Amino acid sequence: MTSKTLLQPSYLQERYNYSCKTIESLRQAIYSTLAPLVGRSPLAVVSVGSYGRCEVSPVSDIDFFIVHDSSLPAGRLDDILRQVSDLVRPISHPGESDEAKFGRGALALYSDLSEHIGWKCEDNTALTRRMLMLLEGRSLFGHEAFAWWQHDLLCRYVPEDHGSGLARFLLNDLIRYYRTLMANFEEKRAEGKAWGVRNIKLQFSRKLLFAGGIVAIAEAHGLPAPSKVLRLQQLLALTPLQRLAKLGHSNPYSVALFEDYAVFLELISSVENRRHLDRLTPGQAMADPVYRELRVRGQAFSLKLEHWLRSQYTGHPILHAVFF
Repeated sequence: MTSKTLLQPSYLQERYNYSCKTIESLRQAIYSTLAPLVGRSPLAVVSVGSYGRCEVSPVSDIDFFIVHDSSLPAGRLDDILRQVSDLVRPISHPGESDEAKFGRGALALYSDLSEHIGWKCEDNTALTRRMLMLLEGRSLFGHEAFAWWQHDLLCRYVPEDHGSGLARFLLNDLIRYYRTLMANFEEKRAEGKAWGVRNIKLQFSRKLLFAGGIVAIAEAHGLPAPSKVLRLQQLLALTPLQRLAKLGHSNPYSVALFEDYAVFLELISSVENRRHLDRLTPGQAMADPVYRELRVRGQAFSLKLEHWLRSQYTGHPILHAVFF
């Protein structure tokens, strides 16, 4: 999981290093437990969220799902899920979605993620998991299966007869996924669920994830289909932050952009801040100094991200394609 791309400010690199150690320890524990149960069957435990982006802190929860191809019997899959949950729960910060997270809905049949891309019959869960597998997913178990499925997904977005233009099918799904995040936020707020942390994440990590997908698609422009898939897979192996750092080392907006993100990560990694933010109602938020600081920084981060993209891709077709 190491990368030659060093992140600045140093706090971002420290978080990445801490994440690598934490994830590697968890991988070893999961492997020793699951290997006898899985055998040679294709199966991958995929971490997303802070564990996928390598932004882990001691207060992080672990978001994951288990991708399989139905070759294992249902009882074995239930046992695998139970074993993974037993390993993950003790180190995952408790959250209101834990019941669903550790339930049978964590099992994902690969064909459900891959065979109806963009169809009316596809639900938001399939879209979300497919996008997360590509944009920020990390395998906790089954790296070969994960890499093969990720490559297969990219080949479905970029078939052999695609040509050298932008991967617009992939871009369309990226935009669709980003809009789904916004709709999901409004749904959870209407249900009365904790509001503050979700709102702040929309302004930082969700926008970074979206931008990280845009830059990967932009960088693959102009390549024939096989090379385009390879370039996408290489870039998607990096975290979103690493992608922007590697590609934008001379971009005039990079330093300020990463500074804002480092402040966000540091503030959101405090148990006290998270609890405080989640106790706020929308009506109380703007009078609260913690929320207000993050909100103001979030607005600045969004503008800097836009300026970063415009500076990085002046005259590039990706800028027009995002809108039209």
